[in-house]
Amino acid sequence: MAGLVVGLAGLFAARLGHIWVAFDVFAQFTIQFVFVAAAYLLGLLMPRFKLLAANVFLVIFIVAYGLWAHVSIDFAAQRALPEGHRELKLMSFNTWFRNREFDQIRAEIERADADVVGLVEFGRAKQPVLDALAGRYPHRASCFELDFCNFVILSKHPIKASAARVGWAGPPLMWAQLGGAYDGVSVIAVHTIRFPHSRAQFRQVQELVKFLETIPGRRIVMGDFNASPYSRITQTLASQTGLKRLTSLPSWPAWLLIPQIAIDHIFVSPELELLRAEAVGNAAGSDHLPITLSVSVPP
Repeated sequence: MAGLVVGLAGLFAARLGHIWVAFDVFAQFTIQFVFVAAAYLLGLLMPRFKLLAANVFLVIFIVAYGLWAHVSIDFAAQRALPEGHRELKLMSFNTWFRNREFDQIRAEIERADADVVGLVEFGRAKQPVLDALAGRYPHRASCFELDFCNFVILSKHPIKASAARVGWAGPPLMWAQLGGAYDGVSVIAVHTIRFPHSRAQFRQVQELVKFLETIPGRRIVMGDFNASPYSRITQTLASQTGLKRLTSLPSWPAWLLIPQIAIDHIFVSPELELLRAEAVGNAAGSDHLPITLSVSVPP
């Protein structure tokens, strides 16, 4: 009974985040609260060994959820590319500041073979990775010259312009405008402050919304939002910009290969349609799993 009450209380607190943003920290663990409530409800219904059964159910739910992230792509339907549209494969990867597995990072980016890659927590020390990828990604934007700016956007297609913003009211970000066949598409890599700093996180997202209004054309916003799909943070970004969130798979923490929280996301303009469903990759030494998906870009 106590476990069931905890699970239901957590779900209730998660919804309160839409009234008092400080409670939004509970929304990050919405799935886990569902597991707790379901496991202890099932345990309550068992004729014997109720607590043992409840704990076994809870472990099964948590492990299955983490494993689902790795196999879900096998069950996802993939759309055909509409006539006249172009496919654009995207990758978002928080490589982790302390990660020095440079060869693994390079290999994972090469394996994903995305058209555009947004890298977060990618400091100057990881420059050898960029040098090794120069042939595959001849176009890139970085902001190593700015303090506390650790973004890189890699592209197989021309980048017409780029800029970065750090030390402002919004989250650190980097913006790149594509050219060539994808002229008019802008890619914005973002990294918000982490929970439990929900108030500061919400203020950052409100400023991000204002910034995105100044970016013309089609927009792709991706990165580490430190917020789950059930959070007020991600829902505010989608509702106030009109962007679609295409991601929901857990990507953190990557250890033990059973991630539990979906905090890495890709948002796109409404006219960009999902072609190939989201998939998680290999951690390559990071505490995050990279995410990839493909969208169709109309002419």
